[in-house]
Amino acid sequence: MNGIKETLYKRILEKKIRINQQPPPHPDLQTQINTQTIIEYTHSSNAIEGNTLTLGETAKAINGETINGKTIQEYFEAHNHPAAIQYIKTHATQNKPITTETIKETHRLLMNQLMHEPGAYRTGAAKIQGAHFMPPKSTEIPQKITELLTWLHTNPYEYPPIEQAARFMHRLLVIHPFQDGNGRTTRLLMNHILIQNNYPVLTNISHRNRKQYLNALREADQQNYEPLITHVAICVEEALTKHLIATNELETLTLREAAKQSPYTQDYLGLRARNGSLGAYKQGRNWRITREDLNHYIKQNQ
Repeated sequence: MNGIKETLYKRILEKKIRINQQPPPHPDLQTQINTQTIIEYTHSSNAIEGNTLTLGETAKAINGETINGKTIQEYFEAHNHPAAIQYIKTHATQNKPITTETIKETHRLLMNQLMHEPGAYRTGAAKIQGAHFMPPKSTEIPQKITELLTWLHTNPYEYPPIEQAARFMHRLLVIHPFQDGNGRTTRLLMNHILIQNNYPVLTNISHRNRKQYLNALREADQQNYEPLITHVAICVEEALTKHLIATNELETLTLREAAKQSPYTQDYLGLRARNGSLGAYKQGRNWRITREDLNHYIKQNQ
């Protein structure tokens, strides 16, 4: 069963195919794109968990610069991310399956210098604020992980990759295998599934949509996965769109500009963007859309 809206899924597949078929960008441009993607991903994933570093401070921490007025914990939360991202990208592109060791090593790289024994399962109880469940006892974690990985590798319901990635992320969060760093670890492992299925760009769940993301996770706690799957799918499309803009120099418009060049109001376009019906993306706090996506939407809805 595909929990993604058909129009959204079709746009994603078209953009994914387009990127995979186009020649690689110039090495200098690719390096620039990779660097910016890592900074933005690191900033958002940490900000979701309460890290207060700005985007610029995150870039400095990644480069090994200390940040005045910030804690050493916040520094290492940013500094550790690139190694973990590279590990996941290499592991996935080599088509290696997610294993217990993959999960532990991802956590170890992310939480290096932040915990006494990063990469080790928790040994005590855990409670997740705002969640509608209690994580399993620490003694049950190895078995729960084994069951989850069996589900992942057999994919008994034949979920498409985005839906499978979203469900896996949530199910691993429910197990809550580590004392800290679970959210960051699960978001990276979600990307492992996507990259392994030829999604060529790192998908970032933006901290600006933190409330929507957490609400979607709470819905998934109640076995309503549609909001989470849609949220992840919108993030996937945003990552693909931004890559196409960077590599193809596509023209982009604000929704105010798009409203002036379409039969729709700015408020209407914003509503359609938020529910995934319109191929728009967030730049800072504002929605933007490529002229290609706007023309496609107008033509589709004539």
